[in-house]
Amino acid sequence: MTVRRRIHEPPEASGGRLVEPPIVPSPGTGSIEALVDNNKLLRAALDVRIGDMRLWELVAATRREVLMVAAEYTGSYRNVFRPSDTADWIARPLIMGGHQPELFHPGVWLKNSVLDAYARRVGGTAVNLVVDSDRCGRASVGVPVGTPEAAHYEHLEFDAPAAEQAWEERGVMDRECLASFGTRAADLLVPLVPDAIVRRWWPLVVDRAAASHRLGLGIAQARHMLEERFGLETLELPVAELVRLPTVMVFVGWLLAHARPLHEAYNAALADHRRARRVRGRGRPMPDLAVLHDGGEEWLELPWWLWSKDDPRRRRVFASSTLPGGMTLSDLETVRVELPIASDTSPSKWIDALSRMEEHGVRLRPRALITTLIARLLVADVFVHGIGGAAYDSITDAIVRRLIGSDPPRHAVVSGTLRLPLERVFPGIESADPVAERAAVTRTLRDIAYHPERHLEASSLPDGIQELVASKWRWIETVPTPALARRRCREIRAANQTLAGHARSKTAELEARIAPLEAAERARKVLWSRTHPWCFFPEKMLREFLLLENA
Repeated sequence: MTVRRRIHEPPEASGGRLVEPPIVPSPGTGSIEALVDNNKLLRAALDVRIGDMRLWELVAATRREVLMVAAEYTGSYRNVFRPSDTADWIARPLIMGGHQPELFHPGVWLKNSVLDAYARRVGGTAVNLVVDSDRCGRASVGVPVGTPEAAHYEHLEFDAPAAEQAWEERGVMDRECLASFGTRAADLLVPLVPDAIVRRWWPLVVDRAAASHRLGLGIAQARHMLEERFGLETLELPVAELVRLPTVMVFVGWLLAHARPLHEAYNAALADHRRARRVRGRGRPMPDLAVLHDGGEEWLELPWWLWSKDDPRRRRVFASSTLPGGMTLSDLETVRVELPIASDTSPSKWIDALSRMEEHGVRLRPRALITTLIARLLVADVFVHGIGGAAYDSITDAIVRRLIGSDPPRHAVVSGTLRLPLERVFPGIESADPVAERAAVTRTLRDIAYHPERHLEASSLPDGIQELVASKWRWIETVPTPALARRRCREIRAANQTLAGHARSKTAELEARIAPLEAAERARKVLWSRTHPWCFFPEKMLREFLLLENA
């Protein structure tokens, strides 16, 4: 059964927050406590056997590993509080979210603050996944410059270009470029935001990138250290570390051993989603998993990425089950790995095989839907999504129902909107609406074309114009019979053209406004965007937006 969910929209007003369930419940709203309790009941019903364990047993073991490794990872660069009673710590609620290690906007960063607030509310622990398995594109951002009349983006690199690869593999290519970015970006922002936090915060990115030898981890760890100064007590864990945990390898091995049911469930869930949302096109929101034939073998595409240290381009994964007692994974290009993974082989063999892949520099990383499936089924009492993840996780839900036969734990949804503080620099920019102004101008020009008499001053009209107006309306009121229809149309059109000629000055004045208004529209899209990196904002504004007590 497909569960229909409403489509969430980001708040329009600057400072607006979408938090479902709310941190502090009110009459008629849900609560994080109720969601945690409901999810525990849902997880208790997931009684499927994973290898030689029931799913609930694997969950308990995975939570222990996740908390221990996340605390160890986080403790390598900032202070971590570890409860003395480990059993109690593991039993307490675990709230989880995640995002790519990039310069995301404040609405994304709000999730991290809500993770912390949820965890405090239920007496649990918050863990943020650093999704370093995602693709690192250009190492640059657009810095807004200009005025409400004309603005554009200056694209600044924070590192030199590199071959396309996952954040997990992306090192620093140009240390000087990285080191100077904070100053370069802050200097460009001075006319708009003279106290942007990027100037003071960026040196921490440079330090952490040098220590971690990774660009993405440098950004993520520096942001997490700032969160510590803000009072947040979350843990963090890269996906690259998550998938190396033995318990997660058991679950991945089980999914691989059920490659065909997973392949079919994935495509069926996509079809359900497209049908429910009336989405056209088989490539949206993502393509179906393919079935290929190569050398007489059938290859099923699976929702993972595959690459090697020698060739770090992320490539699709295909599985063949023709190997006796195992399976073959390949990108059908350069990587081919035989694994003793099948439904009747031991989970210890799954762990050993996946571990050896890692040791030999071959990376098998889950795509987005499988990453959240692992987090929601194996780890989190509540997983916190942004708007995009919430829209697509109905697909994950359907995959779980088809594979396991039960509903998965529910998720929370958090997003927000924060716009640059430009009212002080450009008074009136918040209320300005060049789109509406241009639409009004366009409507007036159209009205002049079809009803020019409405825009003429009777006192300044030459003789005969009033009679022309009267003649036009006589033709308008004439019934368009077959004999008169063509003449009626010609007479009305000719009258309009003559009358519009007397409104040329007003028409020219309105037409002259269109180009500046179009420029103002483009400028507003730049200056008033909700997607500017959070580090382009003043610290005080960020603290207030993140709901911090010491703001």
